[in-house]
Amino acid sequence: MLDQDRTPYVDAVRRYRELGYIPFHTPGHKIGHGASERLVEVIGERALQADAVPQAGIEDSRESTGLIGEAERLAAEAYGADEAWFLVNGSTSGVHSLALFFGRPDEPLIVPRNSHKSLLAGIVFSGAIPHYVEPQIDDEWQIPLGMTRAAVAQAVIEQPAATAVFTSSPNYYGVGADLTGMAEAAHAAGLPFVVDQAWGPHLRFCTGLPIDAMAAGADAAVNSTHKLIAGLTQASLLMATSERVNLKRLASIIKMTQSTSRLALIFASIDASRQQMAMHGQELWDGAIELSAWTRQRIREIPGMRILGEEILEQDAAHEFDPTRLTLTARDLGLSGYELETVLRDDYRIAVEMAEPVNVMFNITHGDSRDSARSLVEALTDVANRYRGTQPSPLMERAAALQFPRFTRQVLSPRTAFYAPSDVVDTAQAVGRVGTEILTPYPPGIPALGPGEEISQEIVDYLLEAAVVGVRVQGAEDATLQTLRVVAGS
Repeated sequence: MLDQDRTPYVDAVRRYRELGYIPFHTPGHKIGHGASERLVEVIGERALQADAVPQAGIEDSRESTGLIGEAERLAAEAYGADEAWFLVNGSTSGVHSLALFFGRPDEPLIVPRNSHKSLLAGIVFSGAIPHYVEPQIDDEWQIPLGMTRAAVAQAVIEQPAATAVFTSSPNYYGVGADLTGMAEAAHAAGLPFVVDQAWGPHLRFCTGLPIDAMAAGADAAVNSTHKLIAGLTQASLLMATSERVNLKRLASIIKMTQSTSRLALIFASIDASRQQMAMHGQELWDGAIELSAWTRQRIREIPGMRILGEEILEQDAAHEFDPTRLTLTARDLGLSGYELETVLRDDYRIAVEMAEPVNVMFNITHGDSRDSARSLVEALTDVANRYRGTQPSPLMERAAALQFPRFTRQVLSPRTAFYAPSDVVDTAQAVGRVGTEILTPYPPGIPALGPGEEISQEIVDYLLEAAVVGVRVQGAEDATLQTLRVVAGS
């Protein structure tokens, strides 16, 4: 057992700053001396004094056997893995690494259709063929849930040549899948089981939360240290076990997807977050769960406000629920998610995690307090009083009726379509053509159309309506969504 109270990388960053080195290395602001006054005002002198890339300042070249490796070994033990790797390019780069490791040109990967766009991009890089498993959809909240164990068991029968099974859990809304069951189904077929756990960096450390990927039997997983615990933005972690994963080869692929100019402050934040969770995670997240329960109950008492809760577990694809994720709708007050976000931001200085046509979301973490939760409840109460009796606008009604399109069929591999000769056509005329773009509504980052997929009338209708009601769709060359790029001759 390692001493989880240690923070070797944080200590090294602090030492570098305190010893007062004269830097003749990157970055060019030279520990803040050359930084813009405006930047200093925003992030402070002490942060700039610690901003050095690991190989140029934090680690002495005579002793570079490895502060990072030491910190990563602590993280691997804390998360129940054989090895772990710090990521500075977010979980996106970790998913890319895993897609490159498990994917093979022209061979199938079993993936949920509601995977994050980073997995589809990784599939483009690897040349693999996605075998999609359609997720269940909760019609009331208009959210995709995920795969079931039965769906995975069926998929491995349909695709005996598949190289791995991927899934995402928990999803953006805190709904966790039956990871243990899916791991068993994948392993029974001799396949590795891989989890995008970007929204679950906290799960390992509190018994009141859904099971984490490694405890459920995953062979590899990523989590975003920055999303719900105390890593800096872009801080993430990839972990794996050795039974079905060649760890040395995976390590070499991770180096391909990472910046060589890694930010020491991000590494330090991963190290510090791991120590904080390993030593105090149960206590901290017990408090967050209690605060979430208090907040959830107060919101339920506000007429016109509805909040997603454990009733979602009545759905087959919903196995567990993270109570610290608060998804709320004010549609009964005539407000869209976008309108509610605007009111909260402009009138109450409340910044939400996410807004979409119908819902908004708030994260409660160990960084919140009863005062911050009370401010949220008071703001929502005032909004309800202001807007009660308001008739929904036609735009709100259209947004509420917007349905995410179903997958059609994969005509070409994503890689082939992405690089194929292409034409630009009017979206309304694109039915039956094969797309080349990754079109992703944000949030939650799930592609509505991927390269190589046949464009259906349902997809066309969705994209045109999404443009009208204000859904933010990333990846399109034409941001207005009036035209699409398609495979020439398709």
